[in-house]
Amino acid sequence: MPMQAIFYKVNPVGWATCKWLRYFWRGCLLSRLAGLSLRNVDPPRLPADDWVRVKTLLAGICGTDLALLAQKQPPDSLLQAFSSMPMVLGHESLCEVVEVGPAVDRSWLGRRVCVDPTLGCEARGIEPLCPRCREGFYGACQNFGADGLGRSHLPPGTSIGYNSRTGGAFAEGVVAHVSQLVTVPDGLSDELAVLTDPVGCSLHAVLRLDLSRVGSVLIYGAGVLGLGAVAALRAVGYAGRIDTLDLHSYLGEFASAFGADEMLRLPGDNAGRFEQIASRTGGSVQRARFGNYMLSGGYDVVIDCVGSKRSLTESLKWTASRGQMVMLATGGGRGVDLTPIWFTELTVLGTYGRQLESWRGRRIRTYKLVHELMAAGKLDVSAMLTHKFALADYRRALATGMHKSAHNAVKVAFDLRGGEKGQ
Repeated sequence: MPMQAIFYKVNPVGWATCKWLRYFWRGCLLSRLAGLSLRNVDPPRLPADDWVRVKTLLAGICGTDLALLAQKQPPDSLLQAFSSMPMVLGHESLCEVVEVGPAVDRSWLGRRVCVDPTLGCEARGIEPLCPRCREGFYGACQNFGADGLGRSHLPPGTSIGYNSRTGGAFAEGVVAHVSQLVTVPDGLSDELAVLTDPVGCSLHAVLRLDLSRVGSVLIYGAGVLGLGAVAALRAVGYAGRIDTLDLHSYLGEFASAFGADEMLRLPGDNAGRFEQIASRTGGSVQRARFGNYMLSGGYDVVIDCVGSKRSLTESLKWTASRGQMVMLATGGGRGVDLTPIWFTELTVLGTYGRQLESWRGRRIRTYKLVHELMAAGKLDVSAMLTHKFALADYRRALATGMHKSAHNAVKVAFDLRGGEKGQ
């Protein structure tokens, strides 16, 4: 039986037209011309006997989805090698299991689950597992680009939502490997559970840090990832100073509620920005030619949650010597000044998705740890879900996500439960 799904397939001519037309008609990016439409499609088939079908209850709209639709990725983006079209977008989900393959325990039926979207070796049915998956670091799987390998015969794609065969959460249903299912504890509300993935990405980044000698942290960007990083730092017991930086003042209330000490709003000019950071951290500003600046001192840790050329460059320059800089956002970083990495001997950490975490002497999946911390009241981030929309109202939902400050939005989600309308 056909189901509704937000279908995305890039037409090169349409994409190029929208690249120019968007300056005059912003809505073109969410039109059929750009390759986006709501359609009735056949549900994806179970790729193998150890897969299940789930019904979508809530689906979060991720910044990577919005960046793709807003044409923020360059035409030669490396991510093209790790995705396949046509695709149904959406990888942040709360679902209910409605069908199981012959090799799956039927006790999964009817369960409320979060689907870890990562399509690593286990989901693909590739044996032996690649070295990273064997170590539990399936977010760094070396087979994301595999085409048809393994029992599941999947095309390239890092995750559900970027794979043409699995479908995505912006639909009434999607398929998942049984290993991707994480049962949601009964005490967690739907609205909190759907935040598992973005908060999990932030928690994974925090757990990559060595916090043993860290007294100050700057979160560059107070969107979903940045707010999640603030909450995650406090949830794991970090008691030092946390500053956040963003253009939009309404996010300061969220940052403060989650544990940030101060929300910084910096001027646009380089000199003023560096002087304020120096004043806040006790550092000093050095100036080179042509308006280029450097900072002596800075924060012990800077987490970049924006991913722009400016944010990456400033994050590197505002990290104290021998400090740690984390790339949590998914930017390309073209034209970034890399001098601080070697000149101040920084540790630069990349972070992507979820994995098996090392937490207080045990190995635990990121999603399960998020649920434990949520259930214990240490990750109460439900306020981040500010807007919900029906699937049929997808253009308004995506436009709200693209222009969050105009709506005081943080996390926008599709609500497919049937009883609640967009707000």
